[in-house]
Amino acid sequence: MFQSRVASPFNFTNPGPGKDRKIIKTEPPLTSVLELLQRAAATSAGITFYNAHDSGKSNPKRISYQELLDQSRRDAAWLQNSVLDLQRETVILLHFDTHEENIRWFWATTAAGYVPCIVPKFAVSSDRRIAQAEHILRLLNSPVILTNDRMACAFNGVETPSLYRVDDLIPISTFSSPSLAPVVQNQRDDDLGALMLTSGSTGFSKAVCLRQPQMLAAVAGKAYHCRATSEDVFLSWISLDHVVNLVEMHLHAMFLGAEQIQVATERVLTDPRLFLDLIDRHRVSLSFAPNFFLTLLRERVSHPDFEREPPVWDLSCLRCVFSGGEPTVRQTAVDLMRSLQHHGARPFICAGYGLTESCAGIVWDIVDHTLESLDGASGEFLACGLPIPGVQMRVVHETNGMKPAAVGEEGMLELRGTVMFDRYYRDPAATRAAFTADGWFITGDNAYIDEHGRLYITGRTKDTLLINGLTIFAVEVEHSLEQARIPGLTPSYTLVFAHRPPGAFTESYCVVYLASYDPDDDETRAQTTDAIERIASLVVHVKPAAVLPIPRHYFEKTSLGKLSRAHFRRLFENGTLETERAFHMAHLRAYRQVHRQPPRSPTEQTILDLVCTHLSTDPNDVSVTTNLFQLGLSSLDFYTITQDLHRIFHAHLTLPDLLSDPTISGLAHQISISTGITTRTAEYDPVIPLQPHGSTVPLWLVHPASGNVLIFTALARAFHDRPIYAFRARGTRPGEPLFTSMNEMADLYTTALLRTQPQGPYAIAGYSLGSSVAFEIAKRLESSGAEVRFLGALDGPPDISPLVGHLTWSEALVMIGHFYELISEKRSLELMPELRVKEAEMALNVILGEADQRRVQVLGLDKRELTQVTEVTAGFCRAAGGYVPRGKIKGRYGCGIIWDSGRS
Repeated sequence: MFQSRVASPFNFTNPGPGKDRKIIKTEPPLTSVLELLQRAAATSAGITFYNAHDSGKSNPKRISYQELLDQSRRDAAWLQNSVLDLQRETVILLHFDTHEENIRWFWATTAAGYVPCIVPKFAVSSDRRIAQAEHILRLLNSPVILTNDRMACAFNGVETPSLYRVDDLIPISTFSSPSLAPVVQNQRDDDLGALMLTSGSTGFSKAVCLRQPQMLAAVAGKAYHCRATSEDVFLSWISLDHVVNLVEMHLHAMFLGAEQIQVATERVLTDPRLFLDLIDRHRVSLSFAPNFFLTLLRERVSHPDFEREPPVWDLSCLRCVFSGGEPTVRQTAVDLMRSLQHHGARPFICAGYGLTESCAGIVWDIVDHTLESLDGASGEFLACGLPIPGVQMRVVHETNGMKPAAVGEEGMLELRGTVMFDRYYRDPAATRAAFTADGWFITGDNAYIDEHGRLYITGRTKDTLLINGLTIFAVEVEHSLEQARIPGLTPSYTLVFAHRPPGAFTESYCVVYLASYDPDDDETRAQTTDAIERIASLVVHVKPAAVLPIPRHYFEKTSLGKLSRAHFRRLFENGTLETERAFHMAHLRAYRQVHRQPPRSPTEQTILDLVCTHLSTDPNDVSVTTNLFQLGLSSLDFYTITQDLHRIFHAHLTLPDLLSDPTISGLAHQISISTGITTRTAEYDPVIPLQPHGSTVPLWLVHPASGNVLIFTALARAFHDRPIYAFRARGTRPGEPLFTSMNEMADLYTTALLRTQPQGPYAIAGYSLGSSVAFEIAKRLESSGAEVRFLGALDGPPDISPLVGHLTWSEALVMIGHFYELISEKRSLELMPELRVKEAEMALNVILGEADQRRVQVLGLDKRELTQVTEVTAGFCRAAGGYVPRGKIKGRYGCGIIWDSGRS
């Protein structure tokens, strides 16, 4: 057992690592979380917000801690006076999509004396979203829900009698209010400070009870351990529903009276260099970055474009970037820090370990390493270091949990101390299972402790996956595969377990299954493998490291019908399954090679290598005739590939060019046209095959007003045995005439549909304005005697023309600006009347001038591309101007909302 040498983390003097750092004055011990904000309000420090919805040229928003305290008291008064039936035990569920709103209402709830619970975004799939929401509402015992108009749709289809939208309330501001609510200490009989949900953004969560003394012990212990002072500047881009941001960054900075920068997650992930830009701009000294993000940074700063035009950064201010959530790969850390040395960066990556149950990091390697010492050390991963004050850790044998492991011996990690939680909310069974008989928390992680007391994490024992810093239930991946009814799988004999390939920058996972096909049926083997990879990646967002059919005798179920993940992981990693794996891969490769069309030109070879590198796929397994959507390309992948092809071949390609034949050979053909080698002869064909294979009824998808079909790519990946087709609007390629009426569009699409699928039954769905076209296609099919088995309207009923039929060209441009996330929804509503009658050139300059420039770069947009998209949208709107839906269909009709459908 190893424990910290400091008994009390509450009341101390912290001299810091150097004499020039300020000393924190010893003050009376804190007794509540609210006192953190009250004490910080006496300083001049505060929070700077960079929101995702801000335009690229807007200034970040800063508020002081005093302003936040004043606002929290105003909002607390609103809660107490406006929310009905508040009880002492009521939990306030916070569901927002910005750091600013989550922080505002966290403190409002705390000031009102209630317990906040910040929840992450729910699943995009309606069934999973509803199941998650209903589970959380049951778990929290019918909480009050605070949200905004953008996020309220997450609760569609769920009974929510106590849901409040707060959009119209006064935002955080600098003016004083004469009627501030009195500060109320916790209304509850217990000492709860917050509830945090486990499992990240997926799965059926447990709610961790963070007690106020625990939270205060944690921030004090963190500050002492990393020698932080009020001079430090904290930067966080992790979402507030994660304990790393809430406690490690937000409350930690507040405890010190230090400045903090809160940046929208998506802004940093889409442009990792922004992380370093902000460190330089705000003189950041402390931040957090899991290993997968360190890998992204390393790749970005080693990119040829970076080397050609290196930015002018001064990173000498950066003391420590905490890296946890998953083991930190030593070589990744060393390579990144070495590449940033000439920007003044000292060794700054501090690996660590923590959990939601421990208020985030409780072990950090706060040592003044040199790059040479790190590079020369043994082991694939960095040491996690020593524990902070307020925690004890021990490693015990896996087979005998009461027997301590020797120094350097691997075993199961267990924790206890003042920074540890003591229960899950309203779940006594889970609480009992989480602790040993003598009161130690069972982390579910394998580890060892060296002779210096430093912790090393070696793997997982729990039924979870930890990938790119996100915790995912393995059982949810299994359920998705079972529900997909993949023909080659034997029901109830599919297992998912964690696996970290040697040298990988994050944990991965494997899928083993009992095959229902003959061992020599290589076609079904390949189809089953492809389907498993596609369905699993929808849940985990990355493909499995291995998909392996294994014989029945390995599937030894318990009396309750369970399979042991740890058992299968051992079999896989110790080589027991190598014979089965070699047999599977040999047959899979042989089948793919027979059916593979290899590159026929240097251009095809270059494109193949580019696509496969982007997807981490073996080029030898990909045919130049393979539909790229089947490989798992997202809409943003297509935009990125377009820019890469332009850089390599100096060819200007539009999305219609890519979509006309989304294969390697198709892209090569479009490049030859763009560079003048080949003359374009192909006539307009509206059919885009998103998922061309399958034996069930095909699904046809009609685009929204913009003509963009990429919004359907994530949906297409969810189907393994159903062909998915989308229609491309005429006019998306320069020189093509726009449609003049809805009837013309419906006639042409119906003809193209029948040419591709001559026989019914038919299934059609339209998105937004496309639902009107889908309705007209269905009517034409039924009038010809065909069966329309399903007609769907996504995010809009068939009669949507009154909303868009009278839009001007400039208003259509504003709508596209919002749809493409160049400007915020709020700004689009402001610009609609301002630009309604403005000339196109002026309107384009306004939108591109206010647009988030990083988003413009990601999408590869310029004035010509944006003009083309707007022409299609405005033309669609004109065509819909006189449209009135009439008639009805016999088939099944469904109308719903795609939540967050534009992201993939």
